[in-house]
Amino acid sequence: MTEAQLTLAPLSLDISGDPQTPVPQPMDGSRCRCCGLHINKLWQGARAGFDEPHAVCTLCYLTGHLDSPTAAHARLVWLPGVSLTNALHLQRQTLLAMIAGTQTQQREGKRVWRWMILHAREVEGAWGTARVGEFAAAMLRLPPVKRARLQERLVGCVPVFPPDVFDDLSLLLPEGKTAAQALTTRCFPTYRRSDLYAEPDPLD
Repeated sequence: MTEAQLTLAPLSLDISGDPQTPVPQPMDGSRCRCCGLHINKLWQGARAGFDEPHAVCTLCYLTGHLDSPTAAHARLVWLPGVSLTNALHLQRQTLLAMIAGTQTQQREGKRVWRWMILHAREVEGAWGTARVGEFAAAMLRLPPVKRARLQERLVGCVPVFPPDVFDDLSLLLPEGKTAAQALTTRCFPTYRRSDLYAEPDPLD
């Protein structure tokens, strides 16, 4: 199968399906099967709801393995009107800006990250918590049918990670790009409000 024919695998908030604490398993390749990003570090993405072996980037891995120790640091935020993979692409740029950007890029990255994390309030209001670890624990307790119902109710939610969980930039950097090169492909002010919501911002 050529790259042009490669069909992206579905991505959803999920757990590993492993009774033990999941440990990321490296996989060969150069493209994430879920979000399509060309990246050097890929992991085995098979999970409870999609057990077919496939290579995924770090953010897609964590999204599909909410029961992993690193995912426990995240909070779920409510971002309706934007696909899960697009939200992860935005988050990747935001994290890169905060970790390795210029002063201006760091400032814009923090602004977008804070804007995203503010939308944990909608999740907390609906569920009483936005902590990813608590949702993972609930999914682990539920049988598959009830877990699928919970996942349906969580559509529109995205895990948002603090930058200090990524001490290795290669986990985020697109293939063949430095942080400076990656950060020239997006302009953070254009993301603020205008592109992220198909509907009016409920907090405004």
